[in-house]
Amino acid sequence: MASSASDLGKHVRHRYAEEARRLQAHWPAEQVTLEELRSRRQVKLMDGTYHEMDSEEAEALMSQVPSFFWPFMRVPMLFSYVRTETGISRYMVLGDRWQRRLVEILVTGNYSAEGLTGLNVEQFLRLLRRYRSLIFVSLTL
Repeated sequence: MASSASDLGKHVRHRYAEEARRLQAHWPAEQVTLEELRSRRQVKLMDGTYHEMDSEEAEALMSQVPSFFWPFMRVPMLFSYVRTETGISRYMVLGDRWQRRLVEILVTGNYSAEGLTGLNVEQFLRLLRRYRSLIFVSLTL
């Protein structure tokens, strides 16, 4: 019986690893600055294909961010989904302080020195509804 459980565990880990590799192929291989976003709406993905960012979403995002920040902030915005041991779900902002500031501006309308490091589910869903084509999420167990 123990061997059966061990085999099942190996199978689950193997399937998870395969799925993670498959999803990783659809992760952005590059990001563009908001300055570049004015004329460039595609980013290359890890598998060599391209992702098209929605023009209306891009314009809406750029209207929320002061233009003097455009050379420093990049899209698509990258997040990692994390569920804590206590069952709380968070979406952690991936990238430097400029990426965290970008998310903070879009969520709160303000910015701080460090920006937001993570969002709760409600904040993330609000952001996702507005900027669907400008967001990528990875999963962490």
